[in-house]
Amino acid sequence: MGRMRGRREDDYEPDELSAWHYSLGWGEGLHSVAPFVPSPENVIENMLKLCYAGPGDTLYDLGCGDGRILFMAVEKFDVDKAVGVELNPNMVKGINEKIKKRGLEKRIQVHNGNFFNVDISPATLVTLYLTTSGNSKLRPKFQEELKPGTKITSHDFPIQEWDNLQSSGSPHTLGSHKIYVYTIPDGMDKNSGWGSLKGKSWKRIRDRLTRI
Repeated sequence: MGRMRGRREDDYEPDELSAWHYSLGWGEGLHSVAPFVPSPENVIENMLKLCYAGPGDTLYDLGCGDGRILFMAVEKFDVDKAVGVELNPNMVKGINEKIKKRGLEKRIQVHNGNFFNVDISPATLVTLYLTTSGNSKLRPKFQEELKPGTKITSHDFPIQEWDNLQSSGSPHTLGSHKIYVYTIPDGMDKNSGWGSLKGKSWKRIRDRLTRI
């Protein structure tokens, strides 16, 4: 997934983002967290290098667009499995056609739906290209479902109040692009209060975020 060009992401209200996204056929209205703008191949490669993707990993790409992260993770970095979640059924159809054509049915899966409703607990790696507000909405889900040691990489947008993995605290830069890397639980803000969200508390938040 990607971001709006021209105006800054924070200049938009969530409903305005979703309506613009939906008007172009890039999602399903208020379920959308960000419009689709693909990450460049060199950015994807660096995202996967920075989280040390490789054999033994299960990658989840939340808002997987055309599936380019999934295919690079499996074909170039040899992760065991890559799972994408995407709202746009046309995108999902295209990904499934590529999966079948390349004979990768056992290693790449894609879900047509809302990633707030998908169990991401099997992940050892999570990739994002959403928005700052979208990443913030995902924080309780990450803390609830991801196991210790799981890495999260985000293109351009940080997870606010979390600590970037790089020792300098600054994101990795690639031209005009930024890559943020976090690890569970080390990157999480211990004072944010999110870590106490369990069971019914997280279910209430998830229901609010996914309600039409």
